Amino acid sequence: MARRSNSCPSGWIAGPFTNCYKFVISQKVTWRAAQGLCRDMGGTLATLDSKNEIIWMRGYRSYHPSLWGAAWLGGYLKDGVWLWHGRIADSAITNTDWSPGEPNNQDGLEGCVEVYGGDVTLSAQFRWNDLNCNDLLGYICEKEISF
Repeated sequence: MARRSNSCPSGWIAGPFTNCYKFVISQKVTWRAAQGLCRDMGGTLATLDSKNEIIWMRGYRSYHPSLWGAAWLGGYLKDGVWLWHGRIADSAITNTDWSPGEPNNQDGLEGCVEVYGGDVTLSAQFRWNDLNCNDLLGYICEKEISF
């Protein structure tokens, strides 16, 4: 029987617990297109559903300037509730890292979650913002490590 790998695929970074992440910062796409591209790679847009995962992501990006651009996460607004778009089912966002004053759903048009890069005020760096889903950003994919 072949031995199975317990690491992330090439181009993916091992994160906390059993997750791998792929940072695609230079390719700018809509939230929906980013979700599709992540699915094509066997994952979803990143769902940072624990405080440890949120802290890890902020720390990892802060030490890698090539990852400082704004990027889509897997969060979206539905019927007034923020949800993570999951591979099988969606789930409520319970741990958050909103930038000060966010989410604000400016003009009723901001229904997707971006994570700021390093080019904003210090209090907002690598924290979340709600944004129009049709804006063009990089994205962060997530999938479980294959065992």
